[in-house]
Amino acid sequence: MENNISNLRDRINCIDRELVKLFEERMETVAEIAEYKKRNNMGIVDAGREKEIIERAVSLLGNKNLKEYLSFFMEDLITLSKHYQIEKTGGSASADIKENKETVSAGGPIGFYGQAGSFSEEAAIRYFGADRPKRGYVRFDEVITALLDDEICAAVLPVENSSTGTIAEVMDLIRDNNVFITGEHIERVRHHLLVIPGTKLSDIRTVYSHHQGIEQSNKFLKQYPFEQIIYKSTADSAKLVKELGDKSKAAIGSERCAEIYGLEILVPDIHYNKNNYTRFIIVEKNLCVNSECNKISIIMDIKHRTGALFDVLRLFKQRNINLLKIESSPIIGKPWEYMFFFDFEGNLGEERVIKLIESLKCQSNNFRLLGNYISRGTERNGTEI
Repeated sequence: MENNISNLRDRINCIDRELVKLFEERMETVAEIAEYKKRNNMGIVDAGREKEIIERAVSLLGNKNLKEYLSFFMEDLITLSKHYQIEKTGGSASADIKENKETVSAGGPIGFYGQAGSFSEEAAIRYFGADRPKRGYVRFDEVITALLDDEICAAVLPVENSSTGTIAEVMDLIRDNNVFITGEHIERVRHHLLVIPGTKLSDIRTVYSHHQGIEQSNKFLKQYPFEQIIYKSTADSAKLVKELGDKSKAAIGSERCAEIYGLEILVPDIHYNKNNYTRFIIVEKNLCVNSECNKISIIMDIKHRTGALFDVLRLFKQRNINLLKIESSPIIGKPWEYMFFFDFEGNLGEERVIKLIESLKCQSNNFRLLGNYISRGTERNGTEI
């Protein structure tokens, strides 16, 4: 007699009952393995063993057309097993956590990008205060080098703008150097057209600024036949225009730039996004965390297979942890493979966060904790946002 749908479903139900029994037996054995690993200080992840399990399972297949499906099934089963081991043994997010936030307050100089008057300097002043000694650097990598060489004790770098997005060069430097994010500051950015006093709009032939200043002011600039020259920073651009003393030259920069370099604001607020904000990060050589820290940044690669990113995102849902941002960056030498930056809410003292991080490590070949710090807003009409 030909099988009808009811008969087929009954068979599935019988098979599922057997699968549940076997699944439970397997997970009980996994728990025993977890206890053994804990007693013997063994890591949860064993890539060689995982590969061996999948290959053995595939070799037992009668219908080789199911190889791909069985491989996915076994990979998911192994992932669940690793997460269960984490639940049974707990874990530690980092052995390098220091329960204080005082290292940056020792009094050493703070490094920032650009000249006096740059937006990075303004962020450094707001975060650390005007009296703290500060040093400006021409390039982003020079700031990181100064930090690693102990010329400065902390660095302030722009990492993201609400109009133009992430500053990839800065994120690459954080990725590639042994430094940590210990704080953040979000600053409102207002771009003005700065000129030699007495200059008229019709006098201007050339405009200088950092590429971010030019990009964030592009709607204004398109109205005029100005030559646009990308320069080191907004502050360096203002300084150059002052030194040249030429009314045909203008700079895009801040009100403070105008004050420092004796320039005039010819056209205020030329940025196209009137809610223009830049997020700055505080970077140090050591990871320092206290109970007030509420934002975590990590970087990890994700296995190059179907559903791998979904498996990672699902972990945040399972732990009830709010994911704030995800962004990818190409892995050099591995075309179409990526490292992923994640920002999410939490503190490294929370058990759910510790277990999430251990689970994320299980899902990646390379994982690094970039920082756990206090998420801060900026002042908008005197109110923190």
